Amino acid sequence: MMTTPSRSAVFRSAAVVVAVTATVAVGGVAGQASADVKPGAYTSTTLSGGAVLLKRDGRVQGHDLVLIGRYRIHPMGRGSYYVDFFPGHRVIMNPDGRGGYRGPAYLGGAVIGSFVLTPKR
Repeated sequence: MMTTPSRSAVFRSAAVVVAVTATVAVGGVAGQASADVKPGAYTSTTLSGGAVLLKRDGRVQGHDLVLIGRYRIHPMGRGSYYVDFFPGHRVIMNPDGRGGYRGPAYLGGAVIGSFVLTPKR
């Protein structure tokens, strides 16, 4: 049986794999406009267990989150959105009240960390 520290290490390792894969993945093609995230420059941060796994500059252009590739922003209702970086890796973006977004990061349906999108001022 796996101990709690071992499980944490497994999830942290999975989160690192997700972050690295998201960095090198090629984004999808821009789709029909349907999201209302304000266009502009943002900082994208992926965290797991309190550690920053990936932090990079990006932007919202049209209805895409542009980091390494272009990732479609999908509305969920009530001001929340989601982005699929690749099949099985989804982040939820809930408004943070300061013009940015934050929410859980999923891999295969399990929460592996959190995602923060902070506007550059």
